[in-house]
Amino acid sequence: MDRRRFLALGAGTIGLWPLLRSGAAIAGGTAQSYGSGKLDLYPIAGQSGEAGAPILIYVHGGAWKAGSKSSVGAMPQYFNSLGTAFVSVGYSLGANVGQQASQIGEAVAWVERNAAQFGGDPARIALMGHSAGCHLSCLAVLSGQAPAVRALIANDTAAYDLAFLADINNGRLPLLYASPFRDRSKWPQWSPISHAAGGNAIPVLVAWSGGRNRQKISQRFATALEAGGHKVVRFDGSAYNHISISRAVGKPKDPLNQVVTQFLEESLTIVEPGAEPALVPAQ
Repeated sequence: MDRRRFLALGAGTIGLWPLLRSGAAIAGGTAQSYGSGKLDLYPIAGQSGEAGAPILIYVHGGAWKAGSKSSVGAMPQYFNSLGTAFVSVGYSLGANVGQQASQIGEAVAWVERNAAQFGGDPARIALMGHSAGCHLSCLAVLSGQAPAVRALIANDTAAYDLAFLADINNGRLPLLYASPFRDRSKWPQWSPISHAAGGNAIPVLVAWSGGRNRQKISQRFATALEAGGHKVVRFDGSAYNHISISRAVGKPKDPLNQVVTQFLEESLTIVEPGAEPALVPAQ
């Protein structure tokens, strides 16, 4: 996509993300246990040597009660073709939201420990989630349960701030959120915005669809992230609905996919062992 358009969306970094080796995704992910749950690995075919591939971990949506780690669409093939290892994480559906977020952190830690075994680079891990998976990914990273994550992609949820969500809906959570978040005492703990200043300061891409109040909710979250020291890229996906904004990722010509790709290229830079990734302001 046009460079100026990307920068206008709020990117604050430049850089290169070397494409270590092109390859094709294996037919279906290879299931692995990460402890309390399972994940699917889509490594780069033939990846070997000391230089590992960047890793993108994906967390599916489904209102915290449904969905599957196999619902990945074109993403494995697309990101593998760029030289990126892809991982899709499953979690305990219908479980306590805090437990689900902990499972995401557990899965990220497993990927970091085992990256070399499937040709990945443990120093270049990105995490992306959609809907409930977006909420859980943000909560895990910002609450410090996934410190290995170097870049975060938040794709369309209204659950960044549960109290605010209730406030703009006549004092009650919408029906979809009522059951997972029925314990009001946990709302601050389970709201990613409460932890916006927590975790490592990393680049975050915040994307929203044209759903009711999604832009207001997402912009508010993005502003809190910036105040917490994170570098934020905003993507206005008002032309998408909640489903199409998920399916867009992995489609080469789609505007959101192009932004996601460039965001990852510029965020997961090569770093020296023990050093933090350097983010260079755009000129």
